Amino acid sequence: MPPETLFDGYSCNVCGQFHPGQYVSMSCDSPDPYARLTDAEKNRAHLGTDDCVIDDEYYLRGVVELPITGVEEKFLWGVWARVWQRDYKEFTDHYDVSRREETIGPYKGRLCNNLPGYLPTTLNLRCSIQVQPVGTRPLFVLDEPEHPLAIEQREGITLKRAREIAALVHHKK
Repeated sequence: MPPETLFDGYSCNVCGQFHPGQYVSMSCDSPDPYARLTDAEKNRAHLGTDDCVIDDEYYLRGVVELPITGVEEKFLWGVWARVWQRDYKEFTDHYDVSRREETIGPYKGRLCNNLPGYLPTTLNLRCSIQVQPVGTRPLFVLDEPEHPLAIEQREGITLKRAREIAALVHHKK
């Protein structure tokens, strides 16, 4: 049998089934505070593809990259971070500006998603936000070095761990 690739799918350690498709990129559709809003409360908020505002709280969407041992690809967590209003404004003002990564940021933020498979929670972890070129979401680098997600960001994960994370996300939905 040929070796499994990162994009064919994976054998699930939760249900035992084969789940087709890639498993090295998992994302959160919104910050957790937005997801908790009722439909009636969502009129207080704006949710875009890369930004969110709820009342006086500001969020940016970005990526936490985890190197995968033995392969070039990285496991990507698409997550949201709460940022200061001035940083949010600067980022959104430069959203389509060429070479923005050279002129704005970095910013400080707090992760706003509780990712499955991590204890303690990833909610509210401090991070640094590195602006990337236009068309690329910001890179979030965790500032709490002892947290398991920060350790994985620094040291990498195995393909087995990538499949475990994918299974947790798949079965959470």
